Amino acid sequence: MSDQGAWLHVRAAGMDLLFSTLDLREVVASASVSPLPGRPSGIQGVVVYEGEFLPVLAWQDLPGCGVSASNPVAMAVLRPRLGIPLEQIIGTMELPPDAWRETDEKDPGAAWQGGVCQVGDLVLRLVDADRLIALLRRFRGDR
Repeated sequence: MSDQGAWLHVRAAGMDLLFSTLDLREVVASASVSPLPGRPSGIQGVVVYEGEFLPVLAWQDLPGCGVSASNPVAMAVLRPRLGIPLEQIIGTMELPPDAWRETDEKDPGAAWQGGVCQVGDLVLRLVDADRLIALLRRFRGDR
């Protein structure tokens, strides 16, 4: 996990999360999300991004997540073409290799997390872009 370069620390869905900066295309201002008819699980709708429709994650559909307490202020755009609503951008950080541990398999968010990092009293969950996209594809297959 420590070979991922810098990490972006954010708050979303009431949690402290980490994204590898290598998984991010960019972080942009929050935009109004257009809902989709028959909304697929995991996707709240779309925004127009660089002239194309970009699906936007619905945190409340993911295991271990709830509805965000506040409106998003920004959106992380993952390289796999997915918008992630963010409540707060805290900043980038370098993390010591010994701060990492595997996600507990009993954690409901284990399906989309790539590990957990403990920094003092703060527990940061790594959003694994590949696991997240795979989970959204499973949701689509379950329809």
